[in-house]
Amino acid sequence: YGQLCPDSKSAYPGLKRLVDHYKPDELRVRFVLFPLPYHQHAFAAAEAAFTITDALGDSSFTQWLETIYSNQDIFWNKPNKDLTPVQVTEKLKTLAQKTFPSLTDAQWEKGMTGYGGTDADDHTRESWKYTCSRGMSGTPLYTLNGVPFEADADWSFEKWFHVIDPLVKANKPVLKEQEEMQGLWEATHILSGVPRSQPDRDVMHLVRSGEWATAAQACEGVAES
Repeated sequence: YGQLCPDSKSAYPGLKRLVDHYKPDELRVRFVLFPLPYHQHAFAAAEAAFTITDALGDSSFTQWLETIYSNQDIFWNKPNKDLTPVQVTEKLKTLAQKTFPSLTDAQWEKGMTGYGGTDADDHTRESWKYTCSRGMSGTPLYTLNGVPFEADADWSFEKWFHVIDPLVKANKPVLKEQEEMQGLWEATHILSGVPRSQPDRDVMHLVRSGEWATAAQACEGVAES
């Protein structure tokens, strides 16, 4: 998903409505940041996302993503053609601290230098490499239950709902069966001290991109973009 990509910005409202429509145990959506090189300051914007979520928690990601989309044009190539990477980093800092008044200079500087060398820089590189390894070459692109899925940037909530809702409904009997099995196991073994032999499983397959990816999720998920 690209923070400075106009198509990603167009696609976001439909996905957000989709997440709001379902319960967390019905649908999980994971955003993996993929800064495209021709959006010249996309890498810095992605570093900022990791810096902010590291300082303030994963819950801050959605607000930052929406803030960037609201101010996307001021970070495009032409308005910043005469600025150095360090100056663009300062520009991002101003927006970040306006959005999150509790974000300190020290927290920002821990991740943002304008020339790399930080954990946020490493995480952004890993996010980019992971997305490339999945065969992605643009944004927004998706996987659904781990399988590449084609959807246009202009997909509305209704289009997503048409695809997702049958999967959610088909999954409910499986969830019920798991709950019944859990109850049976507890009734049988809870007093015996016998360790659980069957590990917990996610019903919906979630493609993991490493622990660093948890700092880049608006909502946890099956649809990866």
